[in-house]
Amino acid sequence: MKQITSWNDWPSDDQVQDLSDKANGLFHYAATVLQWMEGQIFQYGTASRKQVFEKFTQLGIGQLEDLYRLILMSFENIDGPAQDADGCASQLQGFQHVIGTILVLCKPLTIHQIITLLGDIPEDNFDVGNFLQRFRSVLIPGRTTSFEEATPQMHKSFRDYIMDGHAPAEFRIVMGHAHFVTARSCLEVIVKGGSVSDAVVKYSVGHWYSHLRKAVEGGMTWEDGRMWKLVEQMVKETVVDVWKVEAFSAFRDVAAAGWGLLKQGADKNKMKGISRILVQTKVRSACFCSVARPCLARFPSPSHL
Repeated sequence: MKQITSWNDWPSDDQVQDLSDKANGLFHYAATVLQWMEGQIFQYGTASRKQVFEKFTQLGIGQLEDLYRLILMSFENIDGPAQDADGCASQLQGFQHVIGTILVLCKPLTIHQIITLLGDIPEDNFDVGNFLQRFRSVLIPGRTTSFEEATPQMHKSFRDYIMDGHAPAEFRIVMGHAHFVTARSCLEVIVKGGSVSDAVVKYSVGHWYSHLRKAVEGGMTWEDGRMWKLVEQMVKETVVDVWKVEAFSAFRDVAAAGWGLLKQGADKNKMKGISRILVQTKVRSACFCSVARPCLARFPSPSHL
């Protein structure tokens, strides 16, 4: 984020004292408030300084949950009827996708890599880079020399807030859904290929199947046509060549996801894609062991579905 240089003597000494009193000794509270204020003033201009500070002064002393709610509401106010219902829905879906992905990542990725991984989010509907800038107060501690090279480090209190039922329902993160959209993003990277960074390809190849399994374990029923199309494309020869290095690991998690979906009563025609992936893991895996063979034999083959 561009540093604001026209604040002059703002905030005043009295306002700094007010901030200190509200923080009540919580460094994280003070740091988060200051970053949020900077982001708001950068977005709306210095004329918004008074309004921004007034919003802050309405918070309780040391109340992190009140602060987090203020940050969420400054992104998308859900307290009243939305003037643009479609736009509001896109914003909330984008929040769920991006924050959910950051929460369930199996290994840290930089902001730039996360933006690349989430390239399946249509730019016309939701600007991932701009969103991450706006939420840096709860994602990026302190200042960094390069925003895109920073690694999100979500504070535990914010993580708990959006996962444990304290946040408004529209902002609450459900882990099964978070794994589902992350798995779908990984599959998009693998299927599309192209000019994506090596780190993002490696992450997608190494973790798509884990996210897939955890999505099913989290109760996701996959009522999503886009996901099934991606599953079908995963067995194309050129695509298999991208992920075949993880074939054996993929077998275990895809089989578990497949069984879970069958128990949920998933459409058997759609399940053919899962079966074909399992067949490919057997064909491609150089270390396919005797333990896995009987498991595959019990799983419905594409011809039986």
